[in-house]
Amino acid sequence: MAFVWGACVVQGFAQSVDLDVVKVQESHQPYAGESIYIPDIPGYKTLKCDFHAHTIFSDGDVKPENRVWEAATRGLDVIAITDHIEYRPHPYVVGDHNESYRRAKAIEPRANVLVVHGAEITRSKPLGHLNALFLEDANVLDVEDPLVAIDNALEQDAFVMWNHPGWPNDTTTLYDVHAKLIAQHKIHGVELVNGFEYYPKAFGFCDRYGLTCLGNTDIHGVYQLTYRPGFAPMTIVFAAERSVEAVKEALFQKRTVVKFGDLLIGSDECLMPLLTACLKCEVEPHGAGEVLVKITNQSSLRFDMLLDNKSLSVLGKGSISFKALSKERIQFTNLCRISGGHPTLEVSSLQ
Repeated sequence: MAFVWGACVVQGFAQSVDLDVVKVQESHQPYAGESIYIPDIPGYKTLKCDFHAHTIFSDGDVKPENRVWEAATRGLDVIAITDHIEYRPHPYVVGDHNESYRRAKAIEPRANVLVVHGAEITRSKPLGHLNALFLEDANVLDVEDPLVAIDNALEQDAFVMWNHPGWPNDTTTLYDVHAKLIAQHKIHGVELVNGFEYYPKAFGFCDRYGLTCLGNTDIHGVYQLTYRPGFAPMTIVFAAERSVEAVKEALFQKRTVVKFGDLLIGSDECLMPLLTACLKCEVEPHGAGEVLVKITNQSSLRFDMLLDNKSLSVLGKGSISFKALSKERIQFTNLCRISGGHPTLEVSSLQ
């Protein structure tokens, strides 16, 4: 078979030897952007966010301006520039620790992406890495003692999150230093998803200690060369309005859901309003205790369900219909509650 295929290719080229140019358009399929629609929930705007991104002002490969344009192409509403304070390997980069944010912020109006001023405090375990968000001056984090750096961020009313708790040794451990910082309200959130991995044990940290759920790319390279469209993690934020101030308020109030591929991770208080905003359900009597259920998905998200040990899925912008007993319960298996398990609803309540 390979020989025949090779002969066909040779013949094709032989027929084209007298042509100046042969264009093969299907071989060039540029990244065309992502369109992920998630509806607002009652009382809040639904914003798609990435709170962990690097540029050439630390160990990233992309200029701050380009990072914002990437976010626009991804369909994000918000991106945080969080370059490492302690690590700047590119000798040609000139500027203080605020320069990457200043450059990214200048693009904000044209890209229509809100830019959050952040920085990453980078230490080995047990402390690990922490992002400080909504800074005024990142330069004051450039100190030897990381606990002083955290205090300097908190003096600016920063939101501090614990990054990739399972990295780099594939062990998700809440060390004494984290427990102390959490008790002192100096850590406000945890990355449940970072890049290409997630940390189930950390779900319980958010539930047990009342921390905000976050999921971010921690992107260093070119986004289009790193992720398949729609698979990059993001933090879904429910904010009072589309502004940096409202995003900050929402993070402190823990109004977030983490999206990672088709997984949606969060508290019941956030997952259930998102679920009901996305799915329009109609239930009609069908006789003998049965009902006919039609579910229409108004979002781009996918929802996987389990009903009486039968697996069902409704794709983005899709719909499904099925018969069920009105007292049966549907389990939404790709929605992960930080308290454990998956949300369930009685069929009769799908109205």
